[in-house]
Amino acid sequence: MKHIQVSICTEYPPAPSRLFVHCPNLGTDVFYENPHIICTADGFLLLRIQICGPAVTYPRDKGDYFIYRPGCPSLQLIPKPPLFHDDQVGLLPRGELFTIAALSLSIEGFTLHLFHSESGVWTVFNKVPVVTVERRFPFKLPRNAVRLNEHMTTTVITLGGKNGTMGWVDLWSGILLCDVLTVSPTLRDVPLPLPQCFVKRGMQIDGCPKPLRGIAVVQGYIKLVELDIYGEMLPMHDPETGHINFRIDDWELIQYTRSSAEVSCEDWKLEHTVKASSIGIDEEMHRQFLKYGLLDETPEGRKLQNLNTCQPALSLDDTGAIYLLTKTKFMQRKAWVLAVNIWAIKYKHCLSLASTEAWACPLHTVLV
Repeated sequence: MKHIQVSICTEYPPAPSRLFVHCPNLGTDVFYENPHIICTADGFLLLRIQICGPAVTYPRDKGDYFIYRPGCPSLQLIPKPPLFHDDQVGLLPRGELFTIAALSLSIEGFTLHLFHSESGVWTVFNKVPVVTVERRFPFKLPRNAVRLNEHMTTTVITLGGKNGTMGWVDLWSGILLCDVLTVSPTLRDVPLPLPQCFVKRGMQIDGCPKPLRGIAVVQGYIKLVELDIYGEMLPMHDPETGHINFRIDDWELIQYTRSSAEVSCEDWKLEHTVKASSIGIDEEMHRQFLKYGLLDETPEGRKLQNLNTCQPALSLDDTGAIYLLTKTKFMQRKAWVLAVNIWAIKYKHCLSLASTEAWACPLHTVLV
């Protein structure tokens, strides 16, 4: 029998919380890969931990799934689920109960996998229909934006309510809403606002959207944040990183919100926009930026708007903060988390910073 111990050390953002996973009666190389936090919701954490013996050189499956509740504390092993991608899984807390839901796509259509804690078994719904009949966009998309007509889930959000509404989000194109507590679940398609890089400059929509978009349910509202980057790829690889390099001229944060689950592009409200070049930095923050080498005081030197930023994430409280992973170069190992308070943007104290230099952790620690 394998014993697994889990504990969490919480920190206030932008500093990361740490989740520790330990197997006291097994060796140090027992994990095939670092444990993963698949998703969290209202004090529930879904973990995936992959343990293999010393003779195993490849994973036989994706490991074991556990529900961890720090407040209790408790660790519950979930029966082996069907195979699905980590990005396709979400959590629905229901008091002391919970539901795990995953939506996968194959050539036969959408398949919904449900695990209700009170039943303790997985239920599968095949060929779940999309009942929305209207087109996603009121015009024909050009060839460089056909990715907007597909749905590849990149994250899952939980809206809750009587029917247990959850949303499978393709951050480029839209949300598939599903009432997972109903007898015969169906899907409703909610388009997302078109990416500003496509609207303003006709740029190609391709690749993973996570570096440029984030979404969250905050106090009953669905909030979408977009990072629009102005710059260009440079012809030479960077000698430090060995990767392609970019010249960043400026970056802009755009935030949308909606409170309704109706299927319409017009339901999204443009709430805030701010460019990095318009954000003021007070003296204390200026000293921190200089300390870490993020700013250059020469006239032609690096400013806030020249930093390589990505992966916007929304605060889940009412602070209005947006968190960004920040580097001086693309694919640089050293990074910082920059918090931008978009509500207080007219004041100079709207920034905070956390360095990843202080994040040194044991091998099987997961940063939250």
